[in-house]
Amino acid sequence: MTSLSSTLTRGFNVNKINPLWYLAIGVATMSLTHMTFSIEIMAWVSSVPFLIYLSLTQGWRSRLTFFLALVLAWSLVVTKIISDPIPLVLVFLYSIPIGLFHLPGYLIWSKFKNQKYALFLFPVIMIIMEWIQYTFTPLASWGVAAYTMHDNVSLIQTVSLFGLAGLSFLIYWVNISIATIIIKRKIAVSTFQLPLIVLFLFIVFGSIRYDMSKANGSDTVTVAAVGTDSEASGLPLPTKVRTEQTRTTLFKRTRTAAEGGAKIISWNEAAIFIMPDDEEEWIHSIKELAAELHITLVASYVSPISQSPLKYENKYRFIDSSGNITHTYLKHQPVPGEPAVQGKSPLKVADIKGTKVGAAICYDYDFPYLAKGYGELGADIVMLPSSDWRGIDPVHTEMAAFRAVEQGHSILRSTRFGLSAAITPYGEMVSQMSSFDDNDKIMYAQLPTKSVTTLFSLIQDSFVYLCIGFLLLFMVVMVRSNKSNSTVQPY
Repeated sequence: MTSLSSTLTRGFNVNKINPLWYLAIGVATMSLTHMTFSIEIMAWVSSVPFLIYLSLTQGWRSRLTFFLALVLAWSLVVTKIISDPIPLVLVFLYSIPIGLFHLPGYLIWSKFKNQKYALFLFPVIMIIMEWIQYTFTPLASWGVAAYTMHDNVSLIQTVSLFGLAGLSFLIYWVNISIATIIIKRKIAVSTFQLPLIVLFLFIVFGSIRYDMSKANGSDTVTVAAVGTDSEASGLPLPTKVRTEQTRTTLFKRTRTAAEGGAKIISWNEAAIFIMPDDEEEWIHSIKELAAELHITLVASYVSPISQSPLKYENKYRFIDSSGNITHTYLKHQPVPGEPAVQGKSPLKVADIKGTKVGAAICYDYDFPYLAKGYGELGADIVMLPSSDWRGIDPVHTEMAAFRAVEQGHSILRSTRFGLSAAITPYGEMVSQMSSFDDNDKIMYAQLPTKSVTTLFSLIQDSFVYLCIGFLLLFMVVMVRSNKSNSTVQPY
């Protein structure tokens, strides 16, 4: 062990380098880690330079400089997903809050880094803060470390065990372990063997689970994502002529999809704008369409309720093959700044010949709690009408794959301005279609008619609660230790 430590750290002394260089390297590695144009392997070391900087410096100026560097790093990350029509101000809308959510993990670790078990403080606090962000704030799960593995189908399987928290914990654990080895110039079981063993077990589990998913056949149903020609996202609203053209094309593509064998069809989010005065006639027409074609139709559209200021209902009508509307759903989690009425109705699934089908809208599925709701209802397939922009394509669709693996259900993501995909309960995209390609805007796929049970769907956020327990216990021990030291009388 001693010789290995020596080999790993020989010739390198962190004190020989100006601490500001660690900040600069940290900004660079962090900006290469998340969202689009990311390098997967950087996730395992992206926090290391920041942790070394904090171990070498002290005082409020150092901590303020670190926070500014952290915000700069996240600003560069978020800038990568900015493209027309998204305003640049969105960068700070996300980068500053995400920086604030990550700050406690770094600062608390740096304060207690010499205490017993402090190694685990960093990953524990980071995943607690991530959980708070995607459970209780409108920022959703953007910036969560687990998403950096979006191209690694084996590691994605591990979210079926402990959700995003389990995979994020391992990533942060590896980061703090590498930083500790570099800082202390020695290795220990908790910084070398254990994280390597857990990483190895995760990879083995993921590989076996993914391969086993193909070992047996399963009953499938033909589904289709039907795209729209509408590019409207707000004011000015489309003219009546333009709306009629969009309607004609949508109906024509839906007929084609049905003739191609699709039994369940989903349009894109905001596939068409329907004025309130025209909505009754519109509803009648889509019910007739579903009944005529004998299909289940998730008809997503927008209905403005005021234009000054703009306010609208972003919703879908879930219509069965008899032409009955089983339920209507308004987007539960509008994107911050989106002028949509927030839906609060309970989630529902429809039984389509023994397959339970639910649906949400785009940003909704960036919140694991919403997928958990469909998991509790036993959903086999969740339709996801969506509307992206170039900057978040295709990472936003890849994020949806994590929801599928967590809850063990399939997802049909029908996307305007982005990647449509049919995703199995194992995160595999069995069919894809980009709206930016030259195509007929109809994507067919075969999806399993049944979901699979996952450990995460049973234990839910238990791993996060375990981490909260560890943090509380650590704090109690620290308080008792301080009291004990303060009562020692000087000689």
